[in-house]
Amino acid sequence: MRAVLFDLDGTLLNRDASLIKFVNDQYERYRHKLNPVSKERYLSRFIELDQR
Repeated sequence: MRAVLFDLDGTLLNRDASLIKFVNDQYERYRHKLNPVSKERYLSRFIELDQR
């Protein structure tokens, strides 16, 4: 291994934007298995439970 890279405080990666994209993708992938849960509720609850 020649290098180790750390991303402190979102310097290289916008964590919040990445998380929202991930949750949206997950919702689309599994929405048929989620009893009637709105995308907005799913997203807000996921972020609430994530707690950074």
